[in-house]
Amino acid sequence: MSASLALIALSAAAPSQALAGAWTLEKGKGLVIVTGFASRADKGFAAERKTQAVAGFRKVEIQGLAEYGISDRFTARVRTEVRDVRQEGGDPERRTGLGFSEIGGRYRFLQRGGFVASAEANLRLAEVQDLVDPVQAGLLEAEYEARLLGGYGFTLRERPSFANVELAYRARAGDRPDEIRVDTTLGIRATPRLLALAQVFSVVSAGSAESLAPYDYHKVQLSGVYDVTPRISVQLGGFTTVAGRNALREDGLLSALWFKF
Repeated sequence: MSASLALIALSAAAPSQALAGAWTLEKGKGLVIVTGFASRADKGFAAERKTQAVAGFRKVEIQGLAEYGISDRFTARVRTEVRDVRQEGGDPERRTGLGFSEIGGRYRFLQRGGFVASAEANLRLAEVQDLVDPVQAGLLEAEYEARLLGGYGFTLRERPSFANVELAYRARAGDRPDEIRVDTTLGIRATPRLLALAQVFSVVSAGSAESLAPYDYHKVQLSGVYDVTPRISVQLGGFTTVAGRNALREDGLLSALWFKF
C-alpha cells in the first residue's frame, strides 16, 4: 500500500450513522447508537480512477454516538470511535486505539411543511499518528467541521419516507488537505417496524498537501433498521466504495444498536 493510501485509510472513518439528519430531537429526548463496522480492501483507485491491486487493508471499528435535545430546535451531540487497522503486504503494520472523538450541535433554523433545514458544527479531536506526522506523534490534533443539512418528509406509495442531503466542509490539521463531504440518504418505512435506508457518502479533498495527492471516494451503503421495541432498534447493512481517485476500494458490513430515551 502506498504512503498516500495509508494516510487516507488511517484518517478516513467508516460511513457515518444517519440519524435524525436535518431534523432535531424534541427537548429532553435522546438517542444513543453503537455501531460496529468491519471492512477490507485489496484494490484501490489510481489517479486515473482505474482499479489496481494494493496491499491488503483490514479495519474493525466501533462507533458510539449520543444526541440529546437541549431544545426543540437545538440538539447536542458527541461521538467517539475505537478501531483496529491492519496493513498487510511487504511492510505489515497494525494500529489499535481511539480514532477521532467529536462534540458539536445541530440547530434547526427552518421548518416549512415537510421541509427542514439545519446547521451543524463539530469539533473533532484525535491523537496524531506517527505515520501522519512523526514530529507531532502522540499530541492531540483538531479538526473543525461546518455542515448544512436539508431534509424532506413525504409519503411514497402510502409509506412514510424521507430524503436528506448534507454538505460539510472539514478543516483539518497538519499537512493534510481539507475535505468537502456530501452525504445523501433516502429512507422508506417498508413496514411499520422496518426502516430501509439507501445512502451515498462522498469525500473530496480540498486544497493541496505535500504528503497526499488529490483524492476522492464515494461509498454506497444499504441497511435496514428494525424496531424491536419503541425504544430499541437494530440495524444491519453493508457498504462499498463505488468510485474514487487515489483511494481504497473498500467493502464492509455494519451492525448497530439504537436506544431512544
